[in-house]
Amino acid sequence: MERESCLQITKVRFLSFLSAPDRFLVRFRPINRGKRTLSVPFHIVLIILGLTVLASALFSEVVMPGDAFYPGWKKSGQLITFTRADLYNYIDGGAELFLEFGFEKLYVQRYRSGESELSLEIYEMESPESALGVYLAKCGQEVPVEGLAARNTGEPTQFTILRERYFIHLNNFEGRKELFPAMLALAQATLQNLPPDRPVTLLDYLPKENLVKNSERLIRGPYALQPIFTFGEGDILQLEGKVFGVVGSYRDEAGAIFTRIIIPYPDELRAQAALKHLLQNFDPYHKIIESAPAGFIFIDYQQKYGLVKLKDRMLEILINLPETGGHFMMSPFSCASAIFSSRKKLPKPGTH
Repeated sequence: MERESCLQITKVRFLSFLSAPDRFLVRFRPINRGKRTLSVPFHIVLIILGLTVLASALFSEVVMPGDAFYPGWKKSGQLITFTRADLYNYIDGGAELFLEFGFEKLYVQRYRSGESELSLEIYEMESPESALGVYLAKCGQEVPVEGLAARNTGEPTQFTILRERYFIHLNNFEGRKELFPAMLALAQATLQNLPPDRPVTLLDYLPKENLVKNSERLIRGPYALQPIFTFGEGDILQLEGKVFGVVGSYRDEAGAIFTRIIIPYPDELRAQAALKHLLQNFDPYHKIIESAPAGFIFIDYQQKYGLVKLKDRMLEILINLPETGGHFMMSPFSCASAIFSSRKKLPKPGTH
C-alpha cells in the first residue's frame, strides 16, 4: 500500500506538469540587459525531473511484505533503512565485510503476532556477485530450507537467503520452533517481491575436479581474505574493493586438503603490479624460499608450503600444501616446474 500511494502521488504531480506547462516558467532579469525580462520555459526540466522520480519509484525493487503474510502476523513499527554512511550503527564490528563487497542499503522490518516477533533484514548490494560474496562468507555449512525458491540455508533461529543482488537474514530471536511456518511464509512473501536471479559465473574460475563441496568463497579485499590466510597487511592482493577473487578447498591424491585462490585482474599490468606488491610486502612470518618472474614458493608460519603463480592477467595461489619426501605436492599445480625453470634463490624476507 505504501508503494502504491507513493506512485499515485508521483503520477498526479507529474501529470500536472504535462497538463499546464505554461505555469512552470522561470522569470529573471539578466545582468547588463536593461529592464527586459526573459521568460524561459522550465517545463522541460520539470518533465525530466518527473520522469526520473517516477522511474525511481516504479523500478524500486525492495518492497517489504505487508500484514497477514501468515495468519495473525502484521508489521511492528516503521521500516528502518541504513546506508553506507550509517551501517555501523546497525552492525557492530561486521560492517566492513559488507562495505568491502559493495553494500548499498539495508532495509529492516519487524513483524509481530502477540508476543512473538520476527525480524527481516534485506541487504541491497551493488551486484549479484557482491551478494554472493557476503552469502558465502556467512552461510556456513548449507542446510537448505524446503519451500524457498532461492539459494538458502536455515535453522529455527535464522534463515540466510540469497536472491539476485540481495542478501537476506530472517531472524527468530526467541528460537521457538513453532514459529517456523511463519518464518517460511515471510521468506516466501519476501522473495515474491524481489527480481529473479541473474547468472553469476565467477565461481567458474575454480576447477571442478577434487573441489571440496561448499568450500567456495569470494574475496574483494582484506576483510574477506582475513579468515582464509594472512599474506601481509592491508590490501595485500591489490583488490581495492573492485576486483573479485575466488577461493576453494581441494583434496589431493593423498587426501590432504589445500586451498586455491584465483584472481582474474582486469589486465596483465594490474596482475603484475599485484604480484610485485605481494612479494615486496609479504608477511615476515612466512619465508620465501624460491622465486621466479612468474611467482614464488614459500613456507608459512605453520611450516606448510605455498605457491604463487602469475599467468597473463590471472594470479593463482596455493596454500596449505603438504611436503612428502622433501618435494612439494605439486600435482594440483601441473605447470609449477615450468614456472620455476629459471628460478633463483632469495634471501630471507626483510634482508633485501
